[in-house]
Amino acid sequence: MKNFLEFGVKKFGEKKIYETLSGNLYDTYMLGRYFKDIYNLDKLIKNKIKFNKNLLHDTKDLKFNLINFFLLLKNKKNLFYEFGFTLFEKIFYFRFFNNFFSKKLVLKKVKFSGNEISSQFIFFCQNFYKDLNINVTKDINKTFFSNSVFFSKGVTLLYEKKNMIYLNNFIRETSSGSFDISLYPNKRTVSLETGYKLYYPSINDLNNLIRNSNKHFFYRNKKKIGKKIYIEILYGDKNLGKAINNQLYAFSKIKKIKAFAKYLSLNTKFRQLNTI
Repeated sequence: MKNFLEFGVKKFGEKKIYETLSGNLYDTYMLGRYFKDIYNLDKLIKNKIKFNKNLLHDTKDLKFNLINFFLLLKNKKNLFYEFGFTLFEKIFYFRFFNNFFSKKLVLKKVKFSGNEISSQFIFFCQNFYKDLNINVTKDINKTFFSNSVFFSKGVTLLYEKKNMIYLNNFIRETSSGSFDISLYPNKRTVSLETGYKLYYPSINDLNNLIRNSNKHFFYRNKKKIGKKIYIEILYGDKNLGKAINNQLYAFSKIKKIKAFAKYLSLNTKFRQLNTI
C-alpha cells in the first residue's frame, strides 16, 4: 500500500513543503498520533498541564476508556483484550482515571492482551510496557481473550472484512466488553484515502448476533446519519447496564473532573438492547 506524508510550514496561508515521504506510512502516521496522546496523558497524570480537548486526537477515547476502566474493576481475573490495540494507550487512560478513585485499578495485576496487524505497534508495546504483563500478537488466539474484558473501537472493527464473525467469537468467550459500531441497511464497502477499506456490516448482521448471543446487550448514543446508524454497545450479564450507569452517575459528582466531564457521556444511560 502506497501513501505519503508531507512536512513543512505555513506562511501567510501558503504551504512551504520541507520534505515529502512516500511508501507504506500508515503506521508512521499513527505512531506519532497516539504517542502524542500518551505523552499528554502522562503530563495530565503528573499534574504538569491542565486538560483541554486539543491534548487528545479523539476525545471519545475518554468515555470509551472510562467504561473499560469500570469493566476491568469488575473482572475478577484481571484480563483485558483489545482487537486492534495500536499503542495500548488506554493504559495511560487507566492511570489517569486512577487519580479520581480511592479504589485503584492495579495495572501490574492486569494481563493486557490483544492483536494488531502492525509489526511496529507490536514492537512498541513489547518494549514500552516492560513493567506490565503485555501479550500482543498479529494472531487472534482464544487463550488470550477467554474470560477477559473485551474492547474494540468501531473503526478498527470496520477495517476487518470478517468483523461480525470475529465479534461473535469475542462476545461469546469474553466475560464482558464494549465497542462502538456503524451499520447500514445492507453491507457496504468504502475505500479511504489512507489506502484502507471499511467493511460496514448490515443492521441485520448485528441483530442476528444479539439474538444468538449468550450475553445481555445495552446501548447508548444511538444516532442515524442518513442511512447509517451509529451505536455504542456494552455487553455482559443482565445487571451490567444498571451497574455501569450507577458508576457513571457517581463519577459525575466528582468536582475534579469538570474540565473534561462533557466528553464522558456521564448522563447518557445504557439501555437494554434487543434489536436495532
